[in-house]
Amino acid sequence: MTSLTAGPADGTLTLHTGVEGRAAKLGHALTIALSDWSATAELDGEALTSVEVVATLSSLSVVSGTGGVKPLSDKDRGSIRDNALETLKAGAHPTVQVTSTSVTPTASGYDVAVQVSVAGVVQPAVLAVTVAPEQGGVRVSGVTGIVQTEHGLSPYSAMMGGLKVSDRVEVRLDVTVAR
Repeated sequence: MTSLTAGPADGTLTLHTGVEGRAAKLGHALTIALSDWSATAELDGEALTSVEVVATLSSLSVVSGTGGVKPLSDKDRGSIRDNALETLKAGAHPTVQVTSTSVTPTASGYDVAVQVSVAGVVQPAVLAVTVAPEQGGVRVSGVTGIVQTEHGLSPYSAMMGGLKVSDRVEVRLDVTVAR
């Protein structure tokens, strides 16, 4: 059994939002990075057996925004960050945790059943993971979707609901670690 541990020096943990509503073309689809997180993957030979990820919400920052009528300013990025932390209830629940419950091999990697804890609410999800040899190490990539309302969160909205962050947020992990 091999335990692989990764953090921000090894790759990225990002959130990807969409935008909805009558005024959706005014908003931005966002890429948000977390800079304080850790991930652990257990391997039995080449086979993935478990995954755990813990991220500190206060470390989030807006990397980019696509769409909208104007580019994001630094002020916009700060406001978006503040709204995200409020939406995620980061003051009361400063971390997000993802813990695997089972791992199923697939043609392209693994489907990892996980429990996701956001804002004190735990919900199941499936993390699609690929594990590939890299020169001197292993690349582990994963993607899942988190539905905010399933965690008791109200997605950010403005203009009396005419502009809303999509309820489903995509979470991506991409790391390369030495073996």
